[in-house]
Amino acid sequence: MKQIVFIALIGGIMALCGCSNEKTPEPQQKLASFVLSPADKVKMMAFQTEIMNIESLTDKVVKIAGDELKNVIKGGGASISLPSVIDKAKMECTAAGESLAKKAVPEGLPPEMKVHLTGAKTGLISAYKSYAESFDAIKSFITDKSPMALLEYRKKNSEAQVLYNGASEKFQMIMTAAGVAQ
Repeated sequence: MKQIVFIALIGGIMALCGCSNEKTPEPQQKLASFVLSPADKVKMMAFQTEIMNIESLTDKVVKIAGDELKNVIKGGGASISLPSVIDKAKMECTAAGESLAKKAVPEGLPPEMKVHLTGAKTGLISAYKSYAESFDAIKSFITDKSPMALLEYRKKNSEAQVLYNGASEKFQMIMTAAGVAQ
């Protein structure tokens, strides 16, 4: 019994101190400016617009689902539409990942730029996959009332936010280095 109390006490102290076994993300490096032809800049702007269109639709659904979930977690009543909102959010996240996977990085760009764009696109795909998995976990929480499912939701949602923010910063950094208006 003393061992369990000791482990719980240490875990609580670590949580209060902010200590964790997670690595802190490394700061993004600045990219050197890329000199692109006007045609390549047009390609970049079109690619950026396609990505942003996919993101904007999905972000709205994720925000609505998140707001509904916060209400339930805080003790508010579950709305009748909560399961359908969660299903819709999961479906949109999955569709966003699939759409992004089909989008090709524009041809004719410098190889280093293509590598960064591909990495950012892959980060967004991973973020939407994690969001979809988080909605699976919250659906389990709603049906089973299992606190472990809620923890899984929070873990996946947090992971998705980190991935999304990293990919978004990478896209912004690339567009800035390319001199493409955002």
